[in-house]
Amino acid sequence: MLTPEAIIDAAIRIADAEGLDALSIRRVGAELNARAMSLYHHFDSKADLLGAMANEVVAEVLLEGPVPADWREALSKIARRLYATLIGHPWLVFVLPKRPRFGPNEAKQAEQLALAMASVDLEPAEVWTLVGTVNDYVLGHSLRAALAPKGVDLEEPIRGRDLVDQELAALPDWLRTRASLERFESGLKIVLNGVERDILEAGAGGP
Repeated sequence: MLTPEAIIDAAIRIADAEGLDALSIRRVGAELNARAMSLYHHFDSKADLLGAMANEVVAEVLLEGPVPADWREALSKIARRLYATLIGHPWLVFVLPKRPRFGPNEAKQAEQLALAMASVDLEPAEVWTLVGTVNDYVLGHSLRAALAPKGVDLEEPIRGRDLVDQELAALPDWLRTRASLERFESGLKIVLNGVERDILEAGAGGP
């Protein structure tokens, strides 16, 4: 039986393996041994399907259990999970800016980001500017890492169980290297230091 879930899963498999250029309603239908027109009973367009795909994989970004009370710890964990998700589904970086609306999982992620910054005494617009800056860093770094030729900066992969933060344990071997992860962590630290400086300056009544 053709279901929205089966269509989304097939579309994600194609996009993960071959990229967005290989994805079409006809191709997904062929993958499921179904007529392309039958997919339109569930999705009005390819853009509609892409939005559903994005919402599905964003579930991988969501933290399990309560969001840490410390904003820096919480934002770091979310950033690492977003990085791992974008590396696992590199097409997502092109879909997220174009989606017409949030899906349920994307709304949950926004809620987690709000909880992560709940202890910060800033106006909502300022909070979301800071959160957006962190997200922009993760998106940019993820895109560069995902498009880098495999074999660049390679050392022996760090074993998943040896990673302090398990959000990064699921990365593929060619990215789970000391060079790749240290570069990501170094940049994340710089960005979070800037966020912290702005928070402290705002709390002190600075510009």
